[in-house]
Formats: sequence, structure tokens, C-alpha cells
Amino acid sequence: MDRPMTAGQLKEKSLFQDSDGTAAPAKTVCHNCSKLKIFLGALAFSFFAKGFSGSYMKSMSSQIERRFEISSSIVGIIDGSFEIGNLMVMVLVSYLGPRVHRPKIIAVGCLIMAVGAFLSVMPQFLMGRYNYERITVSVDNSSMSVSACSPGALQPSSPPATDATETLGTVVNAGCEKTTNSYLWLFVLVGNLLRGIGEAPIMPLGVSYIDDFSKEENSAFYIGLVRSSGMFGPTLGFLLGSFCASLWVDVGVVDIDAISINPKDTRWVGAWWLGLLICGAVNFIASLPFWFLPYSLPKEGDNENLKIGHLSVQGDPCKIDPPAQPQLKFSEAVKDFLPALRKLFGNPVFVVFIFLTILQYNSLVGIITYETKFMEQQFNVSVAKAIFLIGVILLPVTILGMFLGGFLIKKFKLHVAEMAKFACITFVVAYLLNLLYFTCGCEVLQVAGLTAPYSGMKHLSSSKHIYMASCNAECSCKVDQWDPVCGDNGITYMTACFAGCKSSSGTGRNMVFHNCSCVEGQGLGLGNSSAVLGQCQRESCTKAFPYFLALQTACAFILALGGTPTYMIMFRSVSPDLKSFAVGIETLGGRVLGGLPAPIYFGALIDETCLKWGTKSCGGSGSCRVYDTKEFRNVYLGLIAGLRAGCCLLYIVLSALIMKRFKPDGKEMTDSKNAESSTSKEPDTANKREILPGSRTSEESEETYM
Repeated sequence: MDRPMTAGQLKEKSLFQDSDGTAAPAKTVCHNCSKLKIFLGALAFSFFAKGFSGSYMKSMSSQIERRFEISSSIVGIIDGSFEIGNLMVMVLVSYLGPRVHRPKIIAVGCLIMAVGAFLSVMPQFLMGRYNYERITVSVDNSSMSVSACSPGALQPSSPPATDATETLGTVVNAGCEKTTNSYLWLFVLVGNLLRGIGEAPIMPLGVSYIDDFSKEENSAFYIGLVRSSGMFGPTLGFLLGSFCASLWVDVGVVDIDAISINPKDTRWVGAWWLGLLICGAVNFIASLPFWFLPYSLPKEGDNENLKIGHLSVQGDPCKIDPPAQPQLKFSEAVKDFLPALRKLFGNPVFVVFIFLTILQYNSLVGIITYETKFMEQQFNVSVAKAIFLIGVILLPVTILGMFLGGFLIKKFKLHVAEMAKFACITFVVAYLLNLLYFTCGCEVLQVAGLTAPYSGMKHLSSSKHIYMASCNAECSCKVDQWDPVCGDNGITYMTACFAGCKSSSGTGRNMVFHNCSCVEGQGLGLGNSSAVLGQCQRESCTKAFPYFLALQTACAFILALGGTPTYMIMFRSVSPDLKSFAVGIETLGGRVLGGLPAPIYFGALIDETCLKWGTKSCGGSGSCRVYDTKEFRNVYLGLIAGLRAGCCLLYIVLSALIMKRFKPDGKEMTDSKNAESSTSKEPDTANKREILPGSRTSEESEETYM
């Protein structure tokens, strides 16, 4: 019995074929076309799933930092674990991709991503309820009024707080957390590592599968369709992140009315774990269709006139016979690795492109990881709102820019030299707009004893009590606590105790402190001094935020406009048989020297701008409560501007090299293009690799918007 094989069959035998080496019979062309469409739909959903979970994880970085009471640099390490996992298999997958059963490997990858998401949720069920940092106050049982400033009230010998105290938003220290809780963030790190491993095969194997078995003229369209479908994932991921960040971490377990803080408070922790459960379920569903797809398909459109001459049609024109094909040995594939690598790095255009990719990766990953924190600290917006705005404004604008960039290439039939000029001009314009970020400044939060003096009050000279003044010297305040109140004078106090408040009215979030001695000294008369829970609002910051958002939107659009031409430069400057390998090397360089270190050093430098650290229940520093917003802005925006300045220089060098090598009216460009065209139509599929036109490594990290 004849066992027909496909016209698109590669030399390499699948490592996942049955032990007897048999292949499934070929179906009719129409049936296989439907299988190709099924693969397109499944791959589009897997792109959606990886973007969905990746962007959600990025949006939850602040919540994870606060829940586990860790620094921004540790959050950077957690974020970088995704890149480590990806790197563990990326080059192997890119190089040996066609030699494996690609649909099944993609299915395994989606399952690993699901396992990683579920593993990251485990600490929520091991740590118990989240107790945010609050001060202990004494209660006047006759009036139910609480006094934050009470000599001896905060001493260790004080009696436990009563039920009434707990109702009023005070805390009961039920004892230290277990020391193992301090390391439960490792679950999140390992889960993120697994997500990186699982995501690695989706893009290179999926895109190469489409390119191998679709018509040449349809390949780019199909790949663009899959990528554009995948871009909805980051958008919905950020929207889910915004929703979960607005929910209390222990939603459904704790009475929300008893919580005295709101989502704008730096101690607020959203339901970060809830979205990860949804992401895990989505990744699991994405894996299912791939288990039922074949190792290979007939080339789309191949019927009676097959493009590969050594395949013949027998009987039914929809069936084809298998040719005698030698199996490519693994050792032979490995021998070709170093020569291919030398050939790539002997190409100066590709080398400059790699350095450009590394710098772009550094700035992009730093922005994606810490942009919500920057918005929160600079412009006094909640993390939930910042995530929402990224999801509904910045990401759609980025998608539009990518589409328009690809459309302009097709519409005006831009050559590689023209694409280089276009990409260079757009990036320089975006960089100049980027410098305008520094004009959207905001004043530092005025915190008495920290960033502002106790006006008219004498500061105590002891370095141990640098936050103390004569107005609160008798209150026995704990310097390491943070439960801010806003005085009538517009100044924030670290706690009601530091404001010298001796009475209160109301409960929960509506509690108001009265008779605050430190507020009285700020020009207010006796009896006319009060403070409310929470930090004081900075009105000028709120007014500057729309201008910053508009500037950021314009910058994101222009960068995305030049993103597609930039990426196509690589495909036009390397030989066709090395395009897939070039994608793997570009991804490797970007992730090792960009995606991995950027969150760590961005986070470490941001930590240096912290003015007030939180305190864990067992002692030790927690997450940062107050930043020097001016220093934060200079460090964060300065890093981005510096990295992008390097990109501008490399764009100019890249454009010069390309214009020298591919002169618009010269013979070299024509010959190169003809060579590429003829090679792409070569009937022998032995050298055909996964050609990945239009893929972009920033899409692999889920959530590109800058």
C-alpha cells in the first residue's frame, strides 16, 4: 500500500515519529488546507495566550513586590528568570526546529507555561492572609476615640488591641511570620522560569511551520495575521491586571470595609494570584489543538503541478508518493553550526543590528517592567489605573503603528536602504520626543521629617530620631512604621503618631484624627488641626499626567512605525538559509544582554532613590514606601534616554552600512534581491529553514508598547 508523503516534507526525520518509522497517509489537498487553517487558528491563540500571560505578569510586578516585601532589584531577578528559561532552549529550538514534530513541541510548550502559571500561585495559599503595615493605637472605651499619640502606647508591654481596635483599622501582631515565608517568592521565580521555557518554541516553530506549508505569496499574510491576533493578548492581559490590582489580595476572605487603605496606597496589594489562575487555564487550552496536528502537510496549492520535480502524482491527483530521502544526522547538523555562526558574524550589517537589538531590548524591558511604578510615584495614580491606561491606549497605538509600518513597506515597495532610512528617521524623532519626558516633572511628596521640615518645630539632634520633632517627642512613635496621614496643612506624616494626633472620629477609611500637635504648629490654631488617612494628593502631578500620557502615546506610535522596517533589515541582509538561525542569535543576544540584566539594574538603581522602606513583621526591610520622585525620574528617564542615544548612533551606522552595500541604483542590490528571490523558489527543500519574516522579539516578551 502506498504511503503518500507531502510535497513540503523536509529531509530530516521527526524525532517524535513512531518507532517503526511509518508516516501517516497524506490526505486530500482540501483536507490538508483545512488542517493548515486549524494550525493557523491554534497558533494565533497560542500567541494570544503567551502575550496574555506575559503582559499580566509584567503588570503585577508592583503587587508581587509588596506582597512578598521585596526590593525592586529582586523583582527584576524574578522578571529576568523568564529570559533565563527562554534562553535555555531558544537556540536549540531555532536550530533543530524542522527536525522535530513542531505541533507537538508547541503543545508541550503551552503545557509548561500553564504549569509555570499555576506554580506561581502557590505562595498565596501557603502564606496566609496579608497584613499590611499599621500602627497600634490606644482606645478610649468611653468615646470609642483612638489616640495615636499616647506615651507608652507603643511599648512592647502594651496590652493586645481589642476587637474594637481591629475594627478601626489597627493591627494585631499575632506573632512573627514563619521565616520560610520570606523565600516563597522563589515559587514565582521558578514559575516564571518555566513560562520562559514553554514559550520558546511557539514563535520559531509555529512561524516556520506556516512558511514551509503555505504558498509563498500567502506566507507573509498568514504570519502577519497570527502576530496581529497575538497582540490582543497583551492588551487583555493588562486589562486583567488592572482589574485584579483593584481587588484586595484576600478577596472573598476578608471584609473589605474593614481595610483602611485604598488602591493608591503603597501598601495596597491586589489579587495578583487570581489572574495567574486564568492565565494558566488559557495556556492549557492553547495546547490542546496541537496534539492532533500532523508532523507535516502538503505545500498549500500543490496539486497536479507539483513544484518539486522529484515527487510524482499517482492515481488520485490529490495524493503524492514519498521520495527516497536520506536522513540528516544530528552530528552533521552540529558540524554546520560553527560555520553558520562565523558567516553570520562576518556580516557587519548583522553585527550592528545585534548591538542595536541589545540596546533596544534594555530600554524596552526596563520600561515594560517599571512603567506602572513610575506612573504611580510620579503622577499619583493607582497601579490599577496605570495598567489600565497601558492596556487601552499604549498597546493599541503600538499595534496600529506596527500595521502601518508594514503597510508602508508594501505600499511603496521600500528597498532595504529605504527601510533603513525610514527606521532611522522614525527612531530619531521618537528619541527627541522622549527627551520631552523630563519636562513632565512633579514635586516630591512632602513628608514631615523626611522630605519636608516640621515648620516652626525644633528637630531633635539624635540621628536615631531624625523624624522626630518637639511636637511629637512625647508620643513614643516608632520610626520604622508607615501608616501615612495627610494633615490640614497639606503635609504628609509617616503615621498619625508623628502628627501628634490625640483623638479621632469615624472608622476604617473614614477615620479622621484630631488635636494633632504637629499640624497645629504649621500656622493652624488650636482645635483646628486634623489629619485623614492616606498621603496628601499632589494636584500639580495629577494635572501633568495627561500631557505625559499624550507624549508617551506619540512616542510609542512612532517607535512602532519604524519597528517593522527595522526588523526586516535583518532578513534582507543575511542569506536565506541563515534567516532562521539569525532570528535565534538575535533573540539570544537580546535576551542575554538585554532582557535578563535590564530589570535587575533598573530595579537596583530605582531602589537607590527610596527614602522610606517598609518593615516586615519580623524585622528587616520590606518594599519601598516613598521614593524621591525627582531622583526617581532622573534615574529612570536618564537610563532610557542614554540607551536610546546609543540606539540613535547605531541606527546611523546601520543606515550607512546598508546604503554602502545596497545602493539604490547599483547592481549589488539588484543581484542580491534576485539571488534571494531565486533561492526562495528553489525546488530543493534540503536547505530550507524556518524563515521568520515579520516576527519581533519584543512580541515574544508579551507586552510591547514603547
